[in-house]
Amino acid sequence: MSEENKNEEQSMSFFGKCYHYGVYYIKWALGIADPKALRHYTYKYKKIMFHNGSDYERWINENEGYKAAGTKEIEISYRPKISVIVPVYNVLDKYLIACIKSVLKQSYDNFELCLADDCSTYPNVRKTLKKFEKNPKVKVVYREKNGNISEATNSALSVATGEFIALLDCDDLLSKDALLTVVQTLNRNRELDFIYSDEDKVDESGKHRHTPHFKPDWSPDTFMSHMYTCHLGVFRKSIADEIGGFRTGVEGAQDYDFVLRFTEKITPDRIAHIPRILYHWVEREESTSVNPDAKPYFTNAARKAKEEALERRNLKATLEALPLNQIRVNYLPVGQPKVSVVIPSKDNPEILKNCIDSILKYTEYPNYEIVVVDNGSNEENRKKVEELAGDPRIKYVYDSYDFNFSKMCNIGVKESTGEYILLLNDDTEVTEAGWLDRMTGHAMLPHTGAVGARLLYPDRKTIQHVGVIMIDEGPAHAFAGFADDVVLYFGRNRWDYNYIAVTGACLMVSRKKYEEVGGFDESFAVTYNDVDFCLKLYEAGYYNVVRNDVVLIHHESLSRGHDSMDVEKIKRLNAERDRMYDIHPLFGHNDPFYNINFNHHNTDFSFNTSSFSGYTEGTDNTPVNPNLNGHLDIVNVSPKMLYIAGWLYEKGNKKSNDLRQKVLLYNDENSYILDTQKGYRKDVSDAFPEEGDLRFCGFRIEADRAGMKSGVYHAAIICEQGRMDQPDEVIL
Repeated sequence: MSEENKNEEQSMSFFGKCYHYGVYYIKWALGIADPKALRHYTYKYKKIMFHNGSDYERWINENEGYKAAGTKEIEISYRPKISVIVPVYNVLDKYLIACIKSVLKQSYDNFELCLADDCSTYPNVRKTLKKFEKNPKVKVVYREKNGNISEATNSALSVATGEFIALLDCDDLLSKDALLTVVQTLNRNRELDFIYSDEDKVDESGKHRHTPHFKPDWSPDTFMSHMYTCHLGVFRKSIADEIGGFRTGVEGAQDYDFVLRFTEKITPDRIAHIPRILYHWVEREESTSVNPDAKPYFTNAARKAKEEALERRNLKATLEALPLNQIRVNYLPVGQPKVSVVIPSKDNPEILKNCIDSILKYTEYPNYEIVVVDNGSNEENRKKVEELAGDPRIKYVYDSYDFNFSKMCNIGVKESTGEYILLLNDDTEVTEAGWLDRMTGHAMLPHTGAVGARLLYPDRKTIQHVGVIMIDEGPAHAFAGFADDVVLYFGRNRWDYNYIAVTGACLMVSRKKYEEVGGFDESFAVTYNDVDFCLKLYEAGYYNVVRNDVVLIHHESLSRGHDSMDVEKIKRLNAERDRMYDIHPLFGHNDPFYNINFNHHNTDFSFNTSSFSGYTEGTDNTPVNPNLNGHLDIVNVSPKMLYIAGWLYEKGNKKSNDLRQKVLLYNDENSYILDTQKGYRKDVSDAFPEEGDLRFCGFRIEADRAGMKSGVYHAAIICEQGRMDQPDEVIL
């Protein structure tokens, strides 16, 4: 690293470093930054893209000091043997011995350890393995000729006698209760064939754990996007034998290829995910865990594995290289079926025209129609829309009735003729060619439910939608309001991911599946209709997915506020949310695609730790400062927790990033002052460029409501420079 870069780094705030390192890593991945500096940035990059290390240390202290989240003591009547499979090649003793001991110290005792030395040239390897041969639980195969990791794994597999196999690299570690937790899971369901867990990384000393990967439950599109299941993987041996074990020719992605072939033999109900850290991936200099370019052949191997999986499954697709050695699968439409783009709209002819113009401009897919559904525009606006509908590809359906988004969608589908339906808000804008081809190709897959897109705010830099997650306050958009110019948690805004739901602002589904689940429920007139629809698809056995390569602009206001700050709207929202959970009771506090170890009071995929904000009772007499500019963007309230996000800066104050904001909630009877945590708000900085750097003028509050009195409160944001009252009310 140059002296100039070092000086630049030292002068940065912590938050500035976060942004700088994240951007640097993306530049490196795109090939436009100096790869020699990668090692300097790698550790910091991980802390930022996968959350700060101290946050994870706190999570460990709170979750691993007692029974981990989601687990219960159960009686173990079924005690299958598990064969731990370890291919070994040229590894130092400090790693190999630690790896072996992590298996031998398991709290579950019905296992065997099967190691295969791939003719290592390091003399210590054979010597060390010989020492462990005396242990009755250890089997060692010494290969006479060096092959590769696939052949070595198969050699270990050949001596395994367990009902299940668990895969372990020779320099990694199992948690003490890894096998016990797997067996507990099997006692809940003995029909399982494939079980995987969460994992993290640990440095060479074995002391510093970081970069936890809290994974979703089985997600076929996420898996086709990248090898997210990774470690720990446990598989029924009979099926592993049936598919011929591990294949040569895909070294570097041999586990990925194995799981692709394995899951083709089973159904999703025979796959389980354990939301606990059971595997520790040890960082070594030559390992992909520390340097993603350590195995450049991985990309080619992964490409081959995907190509052959597509061929086996009779699917047509192209493969596209992505940053961080990932490869996107772009499914090709078969036969070019007709797509009906259904756009509900009323009294928005200019906005609607912008949407339609963008569709006509960018859509290369040849077989589509546009159906505009209008529930009562005035005569002037109706004529304007009729003029738009002069294009033969556009159909205009007009009728006057109270606003009901679900009803408008159902009418549009009924009036359409396509085999595939794309629901689209009139305030969206298509930005690039190929969008409809990509969505249609994916919607044609038999397992696919709804296909969504990445939606950005009008600044084209800030996320509006990359998927819907279920938090305690209700359905919410993952990473809403976050800057899109950095790679968020494990590529959530870059790679294709399954989610429990996608927004109805841009949602594609086959007509057959739309009708199968009864379309949109018209009793959800305003909100949660799209979530309810997606839940019905998931309950019917389909998977909803977000294609992050399809990018549209959603012309919503960045500072429009949140429904929970309006008394009438919050009542309606709560009623519709509660009704939705009555209809779909499994999802009130359960999102199979949003790990229980994430925070369930905000949308940033931070870790589920105790609340970091406190509050005090009392009034505040800070005078109003007319130069303050700010807003409470989000106020989410549950019976136990309060989550608030917002921003504040002082006009002309170049140190606004350093303001220490608090939020005051008050009414005639009670008054509370809430502490805040710093928040990243590049969108605000971009909106007010004349004010300088405002990227860290944001704040958030996550507080335990215990002791707070329910009621309607006024809100104010206060800091050393004064006070700014908020126009909306907050309901506790």
